[in-house]
Amino acid sequence: MPSRATLSILSVLAAACGASDPGTAAAPRQAPAADPAAAADPAAAADAARDRQELARLLEIYDTQTPGPKRDALARRIDQVAGQRYAAWSRLYWHRDLGAAMAEARERGLPILSLRMLGRLDQDLSCANSRFFRVALYANSQVSGYLRDHFVLHWSSERPVPVARIDFGDGRVLERTVAGNSAHYVLDSAGRPVDVIPGLYSPALFLEALEAARPAAIRSGALDQAGHAALVADLHRDLAERSRDRFASLGSVQIPAGGRSLVDAEMRAVSKAIVEMPVVRTLELGTQLTLEQARAQEKASATWQQIAAALLLKVGPARLDQRSRALFASLTPTDWARAGQPLPAGEVDALIAAFEQVMARAAAYNELALDLQSHQRTAAGAPASFEDLNRWVYAALFLTPAEDPWLGMATPGVFTALPRDGVALAADRTAAR
Repeated sequence: MPSRATLSILSVLAAACGASDPGTAAAPRQAPAADPAAAADPAAAADAARDRQELARLLEIYDTQTPGPKRDALARRIDQVAGQRYAAWSRLYWHRDLGAAMAEARERGLPILSLRMLGRLDQDLSCANSRFFRVALYANSQVSGYLRDHFVLHWSSERPVPVARIDFGDGRVLERTVAGNSAHYVLDSAGRPVDVIPGLYSPALFLEALEAARPAAIRSGALDQAGHAALVADLHRDLAERSRDRFASLGSVQIPAGGRSLVDAEMRAVSKAIVEMPVVRTLELGTQLTLEQARAQEKASATWQQIAAALLLKVGPARLDQRSRALFASLTPTDWARAGQPLPAGEVDALIAAFEQVMARAAAYNELALDLQSHQRTAAGAPASFEDLNRWVYAALFLTPAEDPWLGMATPGVFTALPRDGVALAADRTAAR
Protein backbone atom coordinates (compact mmCIF):
# COMPACT_ATOMS: atom_id res chain seq x y z
CA MET A 1 0.00 0.00 0.00
CA PRO A 2 1.49 3.36 -0.96
CA SER A 3 2.45 5.76 1.76
CA ARG A 4 0.11 8.67 2.34
CA ALA A 5 1.01 12.28 2.99
CA THR A 6 -0.92 15.40 3.82
CA LEU A 7 0.19 18.38 1.77
CA SER A 8 -1.14 21.91 1.34
CA ILE A 9 -2.18 23.74 -1.74
CA LEU A 10 -2.54 27.05 -0.11
CA SER A 11 0.21 27.99 2.21
CA VAL A 12 3.25 29.17 0.34
CA LEU A 13 4.62 30.83 3.45
CA ALA A 14 7.34 28.24 4.00
CA ALA A 15 8.97 29.02 0.66
CA ALA A 16 7.73 32.54 0.06
CA CYS A 17 7.86 34.10 3.50
CA GLY A 18 9.87 31.75 5.66
CA ALA A 19 13.08 30.89 3.86
CA SER A 20 13.17 34.23 2.11
CA ASP A 21 11.03 37.34 2.09
CA PRO A 22 9.35 37.68 -1.33
CA GLY A 23 9.52 41.40 -0.96
CA THR A 24 13.29 41.20 -0.92
CA ALA A 25 13.81 38.73 -3.75
CA ALA A 26 16.89 39.41 -5.82
CA ALA A 27 16.09 42.42 -7.96
CA PRO A 28 17.07 42.52 -11.61
CA ARG A 29 20.10 44.63 -12.34
CA GLN A 30 18.01 46.59 -14.79
CA ALA A 31 14.33 47.19 -14.15
CA PRO A 32 11.90 46.42 -16.98
CA ALA A 33 10.68 49.41 -18.90
CA ALA A 34 7.44 50.66 -17.35
CA ASP A 35 5.13 53.44 -18.31
CA PRO A 36 5.57 56.35 -15.89
CA ALA A 37 2.65 57.11 -13.66
CA ALA A 38 2.72 60.76 -14.61
CA ALA A 39 0.36 63.46 -15.74
CA ALA A 40 -1.34 62.77 -19.03
CA ASP A 41 0.09 64.13 -22.23
CA PRO A 42 -2.74 66.36 -23.51
CA ALA A 43 -2.03 65.30 -27.09
CA ALA A 44 -2.18 61.60 -26.16
CA ALA A 45 -5.44 62.10 -24.27
CA ALA A 46 -6.95 63.95 -27.22
CA ASP A 47 -5.80 61.23 -29.63
CA ALA A 48 -7.37 58.57 -27.42
CA ALA A 49 -10.71 60.42 -27.36
CA ARG A 50 -10.72 60.61 -31.16
CA ASP A 51 -9.79 56.95 -31.44
CA ARG A 52 -12.68 55.90 -29.21
CA GLN A 53 -15.12 57.82 -31.39
CA GLU A 54 -13.56 56.35 -34.51
CA LEU A 55 -13.78 52.85 -33.04
CA ALA A 56 -17.50 53.24 -32.38
CA ARG A 57 -18.05 54.44 -35.94
CA LEU A 58 -16.05 51.61 -37.49
CA LEU A 59 -17.83 48.96 -35.41
CA GLU A 60 -21.20 50.25 -36.61
CA ILE A 61 -20.03 49.86 -40.20
CA TYR A 62 -18.52 46.45 -39.49
CA ASP A 63 -21.85 45.17 -38.20
CA THR A 64 -23.49 45.94 -41.55
CA GLN A 65 -20.86 44.12 -43.61
CA THR A 66 -21.14 40.59 -44.94
CA PRO A 67 -18.15 38.25 -44.52
CA GLY A 68 -15.46 38.77 -47.11
CA PRO A 69 -12.29 40.69 -47.97
CA LYS A 70 -13.90 44.10 -47.39
CA ARG A 71 -14.98 43.22 -43.85
CA ASP A 72 -11.61 41.59 -43.15
CA ALA A 73 -9.84 44.81 -44.14
CA LEU A 74 -12.20 46.78 -41.91
CA ALA A 75 -11.44 44.41 -39.00
CA ARG A 76 -7.73 45.14 -39.39
CA ARG A 77 -8.44 48.86 -39.27
CA ILE A 78 -10.54 48.34 -36.12
CA ASP A 79 -7.61 46.52 -34.52
CA GLN A 80 -5.30 49.47 -35.22
CA VAL A 81 -7.70 51.98 -33.68
CA ALA A 82 -8.66 49.83 -30.67
CA GLY A 83 -5.11 48.73 -29.90
CA GLN A 84 -6.09 45.06 -29.77
CA ARG A 85 -6.06 42.18 -32.23
CA TYR A 86 -9.61 40.88 -32.83
CA ALA A 87 -11.18 44.02 -31.42
CA ALA A 88 -14.21 43.48 -33.65
CA TRP A 89 -15.02 40.62 -31.28
CA SER A 90 -14.19 42.29 -27.97
CA ARG A 91 -15.43 45.85 -28.80
CA LEU A 92 -12.82 47.13 -26.31
CA TYR A 93 -10.57 50.17 -26.54
CA TRP A 94 -7.05 49.94 -25.07
CA HIS A 95 -4.85 52.89 -24.18
CA ARG A 96 -1.18 52.56 -25.05
CA ASP A 97 -0.27 55.66 -23.01
CA LEU A 98 -0.73 55.28 -19.25
CA GLY A 99 -1.02 59.03 -18.74
CA ALA A 100 -3.98 59.16 -21.13
CA ALA A 101 -5.56 56.20 -19.34
CA MET A 102 -5.14 57.99 -16.01
CA ALA A 103 -6.79 61.12 -17.39
CA GLU A 104 -9.81 59.12 -18.54
CA ALA A 105 -9.92 57.21 -15.25
CA ARG A 106 -10.03 60.46 -13.27
CA GLU A 107 -12.68 61.90 -15.57
CA ARG A 108 -14.94 58.82 -15.35
CA GLY A 109 -14.19 57.90 -11.73
CA LEU A 110 -12.99 54.43 -12.75
CA PRO A 111 -9.93 52.31 -11.97
CA ILE A 112 -7.51 51.12 -14.67
CA LEU A 113 -6.90 47.56 -15.80
CA SER A 114 -3.38 47.45 -17.21
CA LEU A 115 -2.14 44.39 -19.11
CA ARG A 116 1.60 43.77 -18.99
CA MET A 117 2.80 41.32 -21.63
CA LEU A 118 5.57 40.25 -23.97
CA GLY A 119 5.03 41.63 -27.44
CA ARG A 120 2.04 43.72 -28.49
CA LEU A 121 -1.66 43.16 -27.92
CA ASP A 122 -2.45 44.40 -31.44
CA GLN A 123 -0.32 41.74 -33.15
CA ASP A 124 -0.93 38.03 -33.70
CA LEU A 125 2.48 37.01 -32.37
CA SER A 126 2.17 38.31 -28.84
CA CYS A 127 2.92 35.98 -25.92
CA ALA A 128 0.68 32.93 -25.56
CA ASN A 129 -1.31 34.08 -22.53
CA SER A 130 -2.18 37.41 -24.14
CA ARG A 131 -3.47 35.47 -27.16
CA PHE A 132 -5.57 33.31 -24.86
CA PHE A 133 -6.91 36.45 -23.15
CA ARG A 134 -8.16 37.76 -26.51
CA VAL A 135 -10.15 34.57 -27.12
CA ALA A 136 -11.24 33.41 -23.67
CA LEU A 137 -11.64 36.73 -21.80
CA TYR A 138 -11.87 39.82 -24.01
CA ALA A 139 -14.23 38.22 -26.56
CA ASN A 140 -16.43 36.84 -23.77
CA SER A 141 -19.65 38.85 -23.77
CA GLN A 142 -19.92 39.12 -19.99
CA VAL A 143 -16.24 39.93 -19.46
CA SER A 144 -16.03 42.52 -22.24
CA GLY A 145 -19.20 44.23 -21.05
CA TYR A 146 -17.88 44.34 -17.49
CA LEU A 147 -14.52 45.76 -18.58
CA ARG A 148 -16.18 48.38 -20.76
CA ASP A 149 -18.41 49.62 -17.95
CA HIS A 150 -16.08 49.34 -14.95
CA PHE A 151 -12.48 49.89 -16.09
CA VAL A 152 -10.28 52.01 -18.30
CA LEU A 153 -8.06 49.63 -20.26
CA HIS A 154 -4.34 49.97 -20.93
CA TRP A 155 -1.55 47.66 -22.06
CA SER A 156 2.24 47.89 -22.17
CA SER A 157 5.02 45.58 -23.28
CA GLU A 158 7.53 44.03 -20.89
CA ARG A 159 9.86 43.21 -23.78
CA PRO A 160 9.58 41.84 -27.34
CA VAL A 161 8.28 38.30 -27.45
CA PRO A 162 10.73 35.61 -28.67
CA VAL A 163 9.55 33.97 -31.90
CA ALA A 164 10.70 30.53 -33.11
CA ARG A 165 10.43 29.91 -36.85
CA ILE A 166 10.92 26.36 -38.17
CA ASP A 167 11.27 25.98 -41.94
CA PHE A 168 10.79 22.35 -42.98
CA GLY A 169 12.32 23.07 -46.40
CA ASP A 170 9.32 21.92 -48.41
CA GLY A 171 7.16 25.01 -48.14
CA ARG A 172 5.88 24.30 -44.64
CA VAL A 173 6.84 26.85 -41.99
CA LEU A 174 5.89 26.67 -38.31
CA GLU A 175 5.99 29.94 -36.37
CA ARG A 176 5.40 30.12 -32.62
CA THR A 177 6.20 32.37 -29.69
CA VAL A 178 8.12 31.01 -26.70
CA ALA A 179 8.86 31.96 -23.08
CA GLY A 180 6.26 34.61 -22.37
CA ASN A 181 3.75 35.41 -19.65
CA SER A 182 1.26 38.17 -18.93
CA ALA A 183 -0.36 39.81 -15.91
CA HIS A 184 -3.32 42.13 -15.42
CA TYR A 185 -2.74 44.97 -12.93
CA VAL A 186 -5.63 46.76 -11.26
CA LEU A 187 -4.47 50.37 -10.88
CA ASP A 188 -6.12 53.36 -9.27
CA SER A 189 -6.66 56.57 -11.24
CA ALA A 190 -3.19 57.75 -10.12
CA GLY A 191 -1.59 54.71 -11.79
CA ARG A 192 -0.75 52.94 -8.49
CA PRO A 193 -1.24 49.15 -8.30
CA VAL A 194 -4.01 47.78 -6.11
CA ASP A 195 -3.86 44.14 -7.23
CA VAL A 196 -2.26 41.88 -9.82
CA ILE A 197 -3.89 38.91 -11.55
CA PRO A 198 -1.05 36.72 -12.85
CA GLY A 199 -1.47 34.56 -15.94
CA LEU A 200 -4.55 32.96 -17.45
CA TYR A 201 -7.81 32.83 -15.49
CA SER A 202 -11.20 31.44 -16.41
CA PRO A 203 -13.84 34.11 -17.19
CA ALA A 204 -15.69 33.51 -13.90
CA LEU A 205 -12.55 33.61 -11.76
CA PHE A 206 -11.25 36.65 -13.65
CA LEU A 207 -14.46 38.59 -13.00
CA GLU A 208 -14.40 37.59 -9.34
CA ALA A 209 -10.81 38.83 -8.95
CA LEU A 210 -11.62 42.14 -10.65
CA GLU A 211 -14.73 42.70 -8.56
CA ALA A 212 -12.80 41.99 -5.36
CA ALA A 213 -10.22 44.69 -6.15
CA ARG A 214 -12.39 47.29 -7.89
CA PRO A 215 -13.98 49.05 -4.86
CA ALA A 216 -10.57 49.59 -3.22
CA ALA A 217 -9.13 50.81 -6.54
CA ILE A 218 -11.88 53.41 -6.81
CA ARG A 219 -11.33 54.63 -3.24
CA SER A 220 -7.57 54.64 -3.61
CA GLY A 221 -7.61 57.28 -6.35
CA ALA A 222 -8.53 59.97 -3.83
CA LEU A 223 -5.91 58.99 -1.21
CA ASP A 224 -2.37 60.14 -0.59
CA GLN A 225 0.46 57.60 -0.73
CA ALA A 226 0.18 56.62 2.94
CA GLY A 227 -3.57 56.14 2.65
CA HIS A 228 -3.17 54.15 -0.54
CA ALA A 229 -0.56 51.85 1.05
CA ALA A 230 -2.73 51.19 4.11
CA LEU A 231 -5.84 50.52 2.02
CA VAL A 232 -4.02 48.10 -0.28
CA ALA A 233 -2.36 46.24 2.61
CA ASP A 234 -5.78 45.81 4.30
CA LEU A 235 -7.30 44.59 1.02
CA HIS A 236 -4.63 41.93 0.55
CA ARG A 237 -4.87 40.73 4.13
CA ASP A 238 -8.58 40.16 3.49
CA LEU A 239 -7.92 38.48 0.13
CA ALA A 240 -5.26 36.21 1.60
CA GLU A 241 -7.65 35.21 4.40
CA ARG A 242 -10.41 34.53 1.89
CA SER A 243 -8.06 32.39 -0.21
CA ARG A 244 -7.04 30.35 2.82
CA ASP A 245 -10.66 29.79 3.82
CA ARG A 246 -11.67 28.85 0.29
CA PHE A 247 -8.93 26.37 -0.36
CA ALA A 248 -9.19 24.87 3.10
CA SER A 249 -12.74 23.90 2.12
CA LEU A 250 -11.94 22.23 -1.20
CA GLY A 251 -11.47 18.73 0.21
CA SER A 252 -8.79 16.36 -1.10
CA VAL A 253 -7.54 14.93 -4.37
CA GLN A 254 -5.40 11.97 -5.36
CA ILE A 255 -1.95 13.02 -6.58
CA PRO A 256 0.89 11.17 -8.27
CA ALA A 257 4.12 11.25 -6.29
CA GLY A 258 7.51 9.64 -6.20
CA GLY A 259 11.00 9.79 -4.79
CA ARG A 260 11.69 11.36 -1.44
CA SER A 261 9.64 14.48 -2.17
CA LEU A 262 7.93 16.35 -4.94
CA VAL A 263 10.79 18.81 -4.97
CA ASP A 264 13.32 16.00 -5.32
CA ALA A 265 11.38 14.61 -8.26
CA GLU A 266 11.48 17.96 -10.03
CA MET A 267 15.15 18.57 -9.24
CA ARG A 268 16.13 15.21 -10.72
CA ALA A 269 14.39 15.96 -14.00
CA VAL A 270 16.88 16.85 -16.73
CA SER A 271 14.31 18.79 -18.74
CA LYS A 272 11.06 20.59 -18.05
CA ALA A 273 9.09 17.51 -19.12
CA ILE A 274 6.27 16.19 -16.95
CA VAL A 275 7.58 14.58 -13.78
CA GLU A 276 6.60 10.94 -13.71
CA MET A 277 5.45 10.10 -10.21
CA PRO A 278 3.59 6.77 -10.29
CA VAL A 279 2.79 6.34 -6.60
CA VAL A 280 -0.59 7.74 -5.61
CA ARG A 281 -0.82 9.87 -2.50
CA THR A 282 -3.54 12.07 -1.00
CA LEU A 283 -3.35 15.83 -1.02
CA GLU A 284 -5.69 17.59 1.38
CA LEU A 285 -6.38 21.07 0.19
CA GLY A 286 -5.90 23.66 2.87
CA THR A 287 -2.99 22.27 4.83
CA GLN A 288 0.58 23.01 3.75
CA LEU A 289 2.42 22.92 0.43
CA THR A 290 5.51 24.97 -0.32
CA LEU A 291 5.78 27.03 -3.48
CA GLU A 292 8.46 24.69 -4.83
CA GLN A 293 6.15 21.73 -4.30
CA ALA A 294 3.29 23.59 -5.96
CA ARG A 295 5.49 24.25 -8.98
CA ALA A 296 6.46 20.58 -9.11
CA GLN A 297 2.80 19.60 -8.93
CA GLU A 298 1.92 22.05 -11.71
CA LYS A 299 3.50 19.49 -14.01
CA ALA A 300 1.02 16.83 -12.90
CA SER A 301 -1.95 17.89 -15.00
CA ALA A 302 -4.31 15.27 -13.57
CA THR A 303 -3.77 16.68 -10.09
CA TRP A 304 -4.47 20.23 -11.12
CA GLN A 305 -7.50 19.16 -13.13
CA GLN A 306 -8.99 17.81 -9.90
CA ILE A 307 -8.04 20.95 -8.00
CA ALA A 308 -9.54 23.09 -10.75
CA ALA A 309 -12.79 21.12 -10.68
CA ALA A 310 -13.13 21.67 -6.94
CA LEU A 311 -12.37 25.38 -7.27
CA LEU A 312 -14.67 25.99 -10.22
CA LEU A 313 -17.59 24.41 -8.39
CA LYS A 314 -17.38 27.50 -6.20
CA VAL A 315 -16.78 30.20 -8.84
CA GLY A 316 -18.34 28.81 -12.02
CA PRO A 317 -17.11 26.56 -14.85
CA ALA A 318 -14.17 27.35 -17.12
CA ARG A 319 -16.11 27.62 -20.36
CA LEU A 320 -15.87 29.67 -23.54
CA ASP A 321 -19.10 31.51 -24.27
CA GLN A 322 -20.69 31.68 -27.71
CA ARG A 323 -18.63 34.65 -28.89
CA SER A 324 -15.36 33.16 -27.67
CA ARG A 325 -16.19 29.86 -29.35
CA ALA A 326 -16.92 31.67 -32.60
CA LEU A 327 -13.60 33.53 -32.47
CA PHE A 328 -11.82 30.27 -31.62
CA ALA A 329 -13.32 28.60 -34.70
CA SER A 330 -12.59 31.63 -36.92
CA LEU A 331 -8.86 31.17 -36.25
CA THR A 332 -9.12 27.96 -38.30
CA PRO A 333 -7.34 25.40 -36.13
CA THR A 334 -5.29 23.03 -38.27
CA ASP A 335 -5.81 19.36 -39.01
CA TRP A 336 -2.16 18.33 -38.79
CA ALA A 337 -2.89 14.93 -40.33
CA ARG A 338 -4.19 16.50 -43.55
CA ALA A 339 -1.34 18.80 -44.56
CA GLY A 340 -2.63 21.81 -42.65
CA GLN A 341 -6.28 21.66 -43.72
CA PRO A 342 -8.86 23.15 -41.31
CA LEU A 343 -10.21 20.89 -38.60
CA PRO A 344 -13.76 19.57 -39.14
CA ALA A 345 -16.37 21.26 -36.96
CA GLY A 346 -16.74 18.33 -34.57
CA GLU A 347 -13.02 18.22 -33.95
CA VAL A 348 -13.00 21.97 -33.30
CA ASP A 349 -15.51 21.33 -30.52
CA ALA A 350 -13.18 18.70 -29.05
CA LEU A 351 -10.25 21.14 -29.28
CA ILE A 352 -12.29 23.79 -27.48
CA ALA A 353 -13.07 21.30 -24.71
CA ALA A 354 -9.37 20.48 -24.39
CA PHE A 355 -8.49 24.19 -24.20
CA GLU A 356 -11.13 24.69 -21.50
CA GLN A 357 -9.39 22.02 -19.42
CA VAL A 358 -6.05 23.78 -19.88
CA MET A 359 -7.66 27.08 -18.89
CA ALA A 360 -9.16 25.50 -15.77
CA ARG A 361 -5.81 24.07 -14.69
CA ALA A 362 -4.00 27.34 -15.36
CA ALA A 363 -6.63 29.34 -13.48
CA ALA A 364 -6.37 27.08 -10.43
CA TYR A 365 -2.59 27.18 -10.35
CA ASN A 366 -2.36 30.93 -10.92
CA GLU A 367 -4.96 31.69 -8.27
CA LEU A 368 -3.62 29.14 -5.82
CA ALA A 369 0.15 29.13 -6.06
CA LEU A 370 0.82 32.59 -7.49
CA ASP A 371 -1.94 35.03 -6.54
CA LEU A 372 -1.93 34.03 -2.88
CA GLN A 373 1.80 34.72 -2.79
CA SER A 374 1.10 38.19 -4.18
CA HIS A 375 -1.55 38.80 -1.51
CA GLN A 376 0.89 37.79 1.23
CA ARG A 377 3.66 40.01 -0.13
CA THR A 378 1.44 43.08 -0.43
CA ALA A 379 -0.24 42.53 2.95
CA ALA A 380 3.24 42.55 4.50
CA GLY A 381 3.78 46.09 3.22
CA ALA A 382 6.06 45.44 0.22
CA PRO A 383 6.69 48.39 -2.15
CA ALA A 384 3.58 49.22 -4.10
CA SER A 385 4.83 51.10 -7.17
CA PHE A 386 3.99 49.59 -10.54
CA GLU A 387 7.66 49.21 -11.41
CA ASP A 388 8.50 47.40 -8.15
CA LEU A 389 5.50 45.09 -8.32
CA ASN A 390 5.98 44.29 -11.99
CA ARG A 391 9.68 43.56 -11.45
CA TRP A 392 8.79 41.14 -8.66
CA VAL A 393 6.01 39.43 -10.66
CA TYR A 394 8.29 38.68 -13.62
CA ALA A 395 11.22 37.64 -11.43
CA ALA A 396 9.55 35.70 -8.60
CA LEU A 397 6.28 34.45 -10.10
CA PHE A 398 7.00 34.09 -13.81
CA LEU A 399 10.72 33.27 -13.30
CA THR A 400 11.75 35.48 -16.23
CA PRO A 401 13.56 38.41 -14.57
CA ALA A 402 14.54 41.43 -16.61
CA GLU A 403 18.20 40.77 -15.87
CA ASP A 404 18.07 37.56 -17.97
CA PRO A 405 18.15 38.63 -21.64
CA TRP A 406 17.69 35.00 -22.77
CA LEU A 407 14.51 34.32 -20.74
CA GLY A 408 15.97 31.09 -19.40
CA MET A 409 16.71 29.71 -22.89
CA ALA A 410 20.50 30.11 -22.80
CA THR A 411 22.43 26.83 -22.88
CA PRO A 412 25.78 27.38 -21.16
CA GLY A 413 27.96 24.29 -21.08
CA VAL A 414 26.11 22.63 -23.98
CA PHE A 415 28.00 21.98 -27.24
CA THR A 416 25.80 22.68 -30.29
CA ALA A 417 28.36 22.22 -33.12
CA LEU A 418 27.08 25.52 -34.54
CA PRO A 419 29.16 28.68 -34.98
CA ARG A 420 28.59 30.87 -31.92
CA ASP A 421 25.98 28.36 -30.72
CA GLY A 422 23.62 29.53 -33.46
CA VAL A 423 23.28 32.97 -31.88
CA ALA A 424 22.92 35.87 -34.32
CA LEU A 425 22.87 39.48 -33.14
CA ALA A 426 21.39 42.45 -34.96
CA ALA A 427 24.88 43.83 -35.60
CA ASP A 428 25.88 40.55 -37.28
CA ARG A 429 22.89 40.64 -39.63
CA THR A 430 23.56 44.25 -40.52
CA ALA A 431 27.22 43.51 -41.30
CA ALA A 432 26.26 40.56 -43.50
CA ARG A 433 24.18 42.72 -45.83
